[in-house]
Amino acid sequence: MAMAQRRRFDAESIGRAGALIATCTLVLTASFLGLVALVSGEAVGLSDRLPAYVLGMATAFVGAVLIAETQGLDGRTVIAGAGTVALGTLVVLTLGGEGLLHAVRNPGALVTSHLLFYFLAAGMIATGFGYWAINHWQELSIRPKTGFGR
Repeated sequence: MAMAQRRRFDAESIGRAGALIATCTLVLTASFLGLVALVSGEAVGLSDRLPAYVLGMATAFVGAVLIAETQGLDGRTVIAGAGTVALGTLVVLTLGGEGLLHAVRNPGALVTSHLLFYFLAAGMIATGFGYWAINHWQELSIRPKTGFGR
């Protein structure tokens, strides 16, 4: 089994990793809160905000297409990847946006119920898992390895 190459962290890379971890944790926490707001029916006015979320999705789609095209990928990979990025962006924008609104509208309820702290913890765990998965995705692949990896 292939071993992952271990990276050494200097102060700059620790700072960048910390900023990335904090950002991802906050986005995931807001998304969890947004899911609560949607499920509980407290996302009042969602239909008024949905066009902004869809515009963000469209922007991400075009950006993903442009970036993927510069990588020399085949057309099927470009469009599938851009579609995945667009769908993920729509989900994160919608849940995150609604979560932020829910937190602003109900700050006391979130703190007294400890829900915010549980969601922060879940966001940190999901961020750590995501970081691990990105660094070890090849080990998790179910496809047989070809080429230099044999």
